[in-house]
Amino acid sequence: MIAFDEHVHRKSALDLTPLIDVVFLLLIFFLLTSIYAKPSIPLDLPEAETAKTAREPEVSVAIRPDGALLLNDREVSLAELHPALEGIYAEGRTKEISIVSDRKVPFGRVVEVMDAARRAGAETIAIVTERKNTERKK
Repeated sequence: MIAFDEHVHRKSALDLTPLIDVVFLLLIFFLLTSIYAKPSIPLDLPEAETAKTAREPEVSVAIRPDGALLLNDREVSLAELHPALEGIYAEGRTKEISIVSDRKVPFGRVVEVMDAARRAGAETIAIVTERKNTERKK
């Protein structure tokens, strides 16, 4: 008879595969949510007591305090705004637009943007405001 006195020594190690899977899933989750998160443009919006909450528009133009225009978060000049809007509306999107303007922007600049939107084919123009706080401050 043959006796086997040798003990087989196995190195025990943790299986890191599930941990790596979870880390990759979290990474993918945060990457995807950061892509679809809308960056906030710091604007001091005008206030209105009759402001309504509406759905998020497909097309929006933001006017920064320095007068710069952002069409769907992409900077454009006033001359580029009309052709860019025509291209967007030609894709079959709804012909709505929201204008987000800082309260310090001259009204003439807002009218120029509204005019460019109308010429491009916008049928509905919404001005974004904040709800006015009607409580009196003490």
